[in-house]
Amino acid sequence: MNILIIESDIIQSLNLQSILFDIKINNITISHTANEAIEQLQNYHFDIIFCSISAYDSITILSKYIKNKKLKNIVIISEENENISMLTYDMCNHLNYKSVDLLYKPFNINIVKKIIDKIINESNEFKSIKNDISLTNIDILRAFSENWIFLVYQPQFDFRNGDLLGVETLSRIRHPVYGDLKPDKFLPLIKDMGLMLHLFNLVLDKATSALGIFATNIKLSINICQNILQEDICDFIIDVCRKNNFTYSNLILELTEEQAYNRTPNLLANLARLELNNIKLSIDDFGTGYASLDQLINFPFSELKIDRKFISGICHDYKRQQMTKLSLFLAQSLGINCVAEGVEDKETWEYLRELGVDICQGYYTGKPLPIYEFKELYNLFIETKKNKPLVYKNATILILVNKSLSISAFERLLSKELDDYTIITESYTDTETINNILRDYAISFIISEYILFEKFKNIKFDTDINNASLLLLTDKKFDDNLKIKSNVIPIIRSGTLQEDVRNIIHNIKQNQTLLNPIYESLSKQEQAVTKLLIAGFTNKYIARELNLNEKTISTYKKRVLNKLNVNSTVELYQVLGHSIVK
Repeated sequence: MNILIIESDIIQSLNLQSILFDIKINNITISHTANEAIEQLQNYHFDIIFCSISAYDSITILSKYIKNKKLKNIVIISEENENISMLTYDMCNHLNYKSVDLLYKPFNINIVKKIIDKIINESNEFKSIKNDISLTNIDILRAFSENWIFLVYQPQFDFRNGDLLGVETLSRIRHPVYGDLKPDKFLPLIKDMGLMLHLFNLVLDKATSALGIFATNIKLSINICQNILQEDICDFIIDVCRKNNFTYSNLILELTEEQAYNRTPNLLANLARLELNNIKLSIDDFGTGYASLDQLINFPFSELKIDRKFISGICHDYKRQQMTKLSLFLAQSLGINCVAEGVEDKETWEYLRELGVDICQGYYTGKPLPIYEFKELYNLFIETKKNKPLVYKNATILILVNKSLSISAFERLLSKELDDYTIITESYTDTETINNILRDYAISFIISEYILFEKFKNIKFDTDINNASLLLLTDKKFDDNLKIKSNVIPIIRSGTLQEDVRNIIHNIKQNQTLLNPIYESLSKQEQAVTKLLIAGFTNKYIARELNLNEKTISTYKKRVLNKLNVNSTVELYQVLGHSIVK
């Protein structure tokens, strides 16, 4: 990673260089004048440019002398004049730099490290995506017809007690060439093609189907645009929720402030029907649109979401603090919930919690997750926060069949004994179809004939099946390579369908209640720490959840790793993850 520091103050530039050295970044160039900086930019490539805006020349450099802006990460070193800092920040965003961040003096190593980590994570998050993405109308049509569209779920937590309240669902496209794409790459084209209603219908169906198996009242937030609210959609929404066993009063429709200003009779009628059925409405990206307060007050909003633009850097930005306080005061005055989006670090989380914001959403408490990872988070929350058993009662079973298996009788016998379970049946087609099911549903168990499953060469036992238990029906001696997999359970055929089903049901129920003996040997507190470590939480987060200090958590972590003879949380997950997360 190559870094350029443009800073006229020699002491400040050396201070920043020293901090970067401390976080193991060594390829650093310093320019103290505009001419030096321009010469360096013309002759060398830099991944990150730290630029002080103490002089006019720096603004000129940022606006005119940096090529390939979409590939450059800019960190603006902020001066005392906040107006200049924000104007420069907005200018860089409009120039479409890859990323833009603000760094305030005096420099703090934790903040610098956070900015660097953010840039690295964003660069790696979609590393399979090519820079020259150019989607066509055909791509969009194929995305709908060939099931390229999938969902991820970002958790939302109560600031006051840490309760898991709900999720916002976010759409993605898995393109065969470009990889996984975020909405900014495909949503404009979907809008131009007039397919927003189709996208909403698809997202609603997939999300309610995936979350319909959760026993508690998990709120589901889905983005909606004003044009869709002009349609008669209330009955459709209720029908889809009922079909998927999702309580429609737990649904929240998010409408941006920008789209909340144009009221029509159809729109108001739909809003009245939705309100009548207790389907909530949220105003998204508050503070960035054009609606007047009068227009907003006359909408039946139950929630106000403060845009991440005002949350980012709030701890050191007076204007952002005042905007957030005004938004919170408005929400409290109207008796509605206030949600903070884009909470990325502990400092921001603590500031907003102290301020009295109701709900937290952001990478600090949870990144957008595929449904099977959210299921694990949900179960860990139930166990650690609610003191309930970790058994996942409403599990989903995927049955892979071919003509040799009497599927109707097989499914009927299973359903009779497992009436609380969701059963999905899929005939042998191809690995892509199976992987799409595993992507879209929180599958707990897969039942398949061994001969059939052998054909799925591209399904990996430890990753692609998302830690679902795999029950394989077989007539022969079981493959030793599969026996060592903790999530593979052999079912030797008995000769009768009824006996095979009984064996399957026995193994399913036993598998849901048994924990790894090594895990059971840990103390109660060690078990609590272990579960949160496996879920991917940091020591800071675990300390807050368990009301302990970070040093104590660090001690527990070392003790657990020593007891289990592993060196990292990755190895810990390999040993215990599947056993304690169902």
